[in-house]
Amino acid sequence: MLVLAMTAMLPAFDVVVESPVIAEIVNDSELYRDRMLRVAVHSVEAGQLVEILEDYSAVVYRVAAGDVVGWVAAKDLRIPEESPRDNSLVAAKQLEDFVNRQAYESPTGHLILVDIARQRLYIFEGTKGGWGLAQSFECSTGLNTSPTTRGHFFLADRGEWFYSYRLESGAKYWIRFNGNYLFHTIPMDKNKNIIPGEGVVGVRLSNGCVRLLVDDMRWIYENIPDATAVIIL
Repeated sequence: MLVLAMTAMLPAFDVVVESPVIAEIVNDSELYRDRMLRVAVHSVEAGQLVEILEDYSAVVYRVAAGDVVGWVAAKDLRIPEESPRDNSLVAAKQLEDFVNRQAYESPTGHLILVDIARQRLYIFEGTKGGWGLAQSFECSTGLNTSPTTRGHFFLADRGEWFYSYRLESGAKYWIRFNGNYLFHTIPMDKNKNIIPGEGVVGVRLSNGCVRLLVDDMRWIYENIPDATAVIIL
């Protein structure tokens, strides 16, 4: 269901803003080349701010300290609580102006934009410079302790069901967009029943994947092809 409304006159380039997770280094430590923390590449001091790029089981984090990227242990980070959701609505024309000003491209006739601040996923149809909004869905992205990776990706592969014994949950209609990061339905148990307390969207709640309601994710699964560009801000 397309949910849109007119808002105050926001400039097109300000409609969707980036939502980085900024953490504080709490102990003088090192950034390491890989998540095994074996080869140090850069020293960081207590009090320094870094951007969390991704996590591994909330045990180690890949962070950016200025121009340097490396892995650091969770014990050396102070991760902030989730920011309040931006509940402002935005007109279709503003969203279209935004993606067309950014000159986003996609190998298919579709483009996916995930607005972390608003917890919404937008689907555009068209081509570079001529994108039109086709669908808008509520979603749930990752907690600050397990953030959804931001950036420019492409849909890679998909399946109708998966189950993770490590996370003790599964989901239907998954589509990969970056390594282990997926679009998928709200979490389910091994019998494909929605897990109590997990059947909501519109709040940061996941382990990094982007969750959608079952019917919404089914629509994406059935209508949006692999190789479609994905922008996550």
